[in-house]
Amino acid sequence: MYNHKYKHIVLALTISLLGFVPVHAVTQQGYVKTIARPNRPSERIEGVLIRVQGAHNAVQSRENGEFTILLSDMQNGDPYAFSRIYRSGYVLAEQELIGKQMACSDKVPLAISLVNQAELLREKQAIADKAIEQAERAYAERNEWLEQQLAAHVLSEQEYNRRLNEMVQRYDRFGPLVDAMAETYARTDLDNLDELSASINAAIEAGDYEQAERLMMQKESLDEREQRVLNADRLLASAQAVIDSAQLALDNRKALNNRDRREVANDLYRMYSICLMRFDNDSARLFIERRAQLDTLNIDYQLQAGQFVKEIMRDYPAARTYFERAYRIAETQYGEQSGQMATTCNELALLCKWQGRPDDAFMWGKRSLTIREQLTGKNSIVVAEALSTLGELYRARKDRKNTLDCHKRALRIREKHLGSNNVQTATSKGNIAGVYVQENKNLVQALKLYKEVYAVYSADAHTPKWRVADVLNNLGVVAYKTGNYAEAQDYMEQAVAIYREVLGNSNPKTLQAETILNAIKQK
Repeated sequence: MYNHKYKHIVLALTISLLGFVPVHAVTQQGYVKTIARPNRPSERIEGVLIRVQGAHNAVQSRENGEFTILLSDMQNGDPYAFSRIYRSGYVLAEQELIGKQMACSDKVPLAISLVNQAELLREKQAIADKAIEQAERAYAERNEWLEQQLAAHVLSEQEYNRRLNEMVQRYDRFGPLVDAMAETYARTDLDNLDELSASINAAIEAGDYEQAERLMMQKESLDEREQRVLNADRLLASAQAVIDSAQLALDNRKALNNRDRREVANDLYRMYSICLMRFDNDSARLFIERRAQLDTLNIDYQLQAGQFVKEIMRDYPAARTYFERAYRIAETQYGEQSGQMATTCNELALLCKWQGRPDDAFMWGKRSLTIREQLTGKNSIVVAEALSTLGELYRARKDRKNTLDCHKRALRIREKHLGSNNVQTATSKGNIAGVYVQENKNLVQALKLYKEVYAVYSADAHTPKWRVADVLNNLGVVAYKTGNYAEAQDYMEQAVAIYREVLGNSNPKTLQAETILNAIKQK
């Protein structure tokens, strides 16, 4: 029989427990998966740590990749953001997800896509290699055409030299853009693309730009679709002000238009990719800037447009416009201490460096490093990247100590995470050797480091041949400075042979290496 003397205790305990139940709460469900790639379907991922901003406890995805988060003091539609999504060996496919404001829902599950970091690096390098291969072929064809025009007296020698120098300068600057393009495609989740778009992406990744363009022609006119999206923007702006009673219909149309906007933006980027690899820079600029203007609230679109006009077109005022827009987006959408803010500050640092404003460049570079250290700790890969940039900014300030400190710290991080035989690790060694050579000090150590760089680059199937030749060129210079003339001649002969094969006889790198080789032979 129930004992009434315990009634008041049970009642008090019940009231106490009820005090811990939030008045409003939303159970946000979702799942974590890998991105789908050609010949590799997506898979659910277990054990991914997920933390929401302002929450004290994190959750982990279960065996089937699913997770459940209780969002206290919230109702459907309220904003929330993630502060961390982590599993060792994986990175977010959508880097902007951390800190991004989203609407919670107990009815719509959230899909989070991760990508295996090793597979990302491998696929990114393979895509970049294909792109460089095609670009080098296009470069050779354009160079041959210029020589024919000169021989036929269509071009004067002065005009020929002007165009050749312009083409060479653009070729030397397009490497970072190829790297960014390769990363974009390597992170693309094919689950989010229709069959035709997936085929276009596959053709671009394989370096078959003619096939990619033929497939693009199967779609409705890109100009018409872009104009339709822009027209819809204007119609929607008018509708928003006068049709409150049709809110549901308006929201549905917004969703459809955003979907159309994303697909138009993707196709603009595909056309940019095709034009970039053909050295048709004016058309490439048109497409990348159209994409940035199509969605002025997308930070990646602004950053990539800014990178292109800075690196290739040398239009610094235009680049600053895009980077400042990206800064405002990072500030309002992601926050002062976000990864997006760190990336934007890094781009502003590089822009200021190119503009000859070393103090401003250093300020932005230091801020980028500080944010990344706070977000990921002081020994992460992204911190190593920021240190490499900051090291070069210190070099511009002629601050030898901090230049070496940054590059050596980046080297330690990369050796820890990537090992001694990784290309990024080797690049850090090359940066340190470059400081020694620039000061004409520690040349024996510089020679040792360059030999280690050469061993990694030459053994890596994805490293472009011209990068191997660059290291051989550096080895030849240092060997010459240390009096090892026979060794210097051997390195320079190898470098010249590769430059001739890959870049052609008239490329400035080839001509400069030949000049150094002749000087060594005379010595």
